[in-house]
Amino acid sequence: MSDKFSLNRICLVCLILSLVAFEADASPTIGATVIDRFGNQHQVNALTFQGRQEVEVYIGGQRRSMSLLLLDRLRFEGDRRDEQQEVSFFMRSGKSVSGFMFTGGNSMPHQDAVGGSGSGRRFVGVTSLGPFFILLSDVREIIFRHEDESVLPKEIFLKATLITLQGKRYEVSDLRFRGKQRLDFFRGRKKRFIPLDKIIRIDFDDSGASEEYRPITAVYKSGRTVMGTIDASTVRLAGETDRNFHARVHAALTGKTSSGPFSIGMHLIKQIRFKEGESLKSQEKPKSIE
Repeated sequence: MSDKFSLNRICLVCLILSLVAFEADASPTIGATVIDRFGNQHQVNALTFQGRQEVEVYIGGQRRSMSLLLLDRLRFEGDRRDEQQEVSFFMRSGKSVSGFMFTGGNSMPHQDAVGGSGSGRRFVGVTSLGPFFILLSDVREIIFRHEDESVLPKEIFLKATLITLQGKRYEVSDLRFRGKQRLDFFRGRKKRFIPLDKIIRIDFDDSGASEEYRPITAVYKSGRTVMGTIDASTVRLAGETDRNFHARVHAALTGKTSSGPFSIGMHLIKQIRFKEGESLKSQEKPKSIE
């Protein structure tokens, strides 16, 4: 009996260790040198932005989610008291882009409007002295350290045809839902999400076009079908400014067309058809940044 009990304990320990190792492989930790606005340098491990390995930014006026795993460094410009912080992003691929982030405070309403409610948006992690956090408004520069510098996560550029309830068609590239490459939806009361790069088509039930939640049917590339509802509410949320309301409702889906930036509300969509084979994934080796 004792031998059997010991064997079970060993198997359980092995299972736990394998799960921990799997999670570590799935989400590699990020180290960084964080430089504050006074010039102090902090060596930080397991760096995240409010518990996530991604930041929400606005580039070219469009909201998008950017993975920290893709970044070599970022730098904040302007005054720390600015509610809207200008940021320069230097990618591991060698590219660089500029945009802005919100620091928090009274301009931050509902989580669906600009990615998170409440004030005090911050980077968190661990130093040799213990837990670490710094408000976004106090950061001057972050230089990232990645576990394996030779491995660069894939960037996905989704292409799709969007068809509206009025029958209009738009050919859109770099398609995103509220800045992300996934579609959040509800199955009953549980919130789920659909990775857009694994989908070939999403159909919207026009019988609920004017409702707060619209029924959808998503078809995966594997043939699997998923049904649920999506928040397409056009009702103004508490604390929303005109800009935030427009971004949430009328720019729920964003991307680019041949004529320039594109945005549209979820309450206007009939169908989304993804172009299989034309959505691109890039995985370049890092280049030096001058």
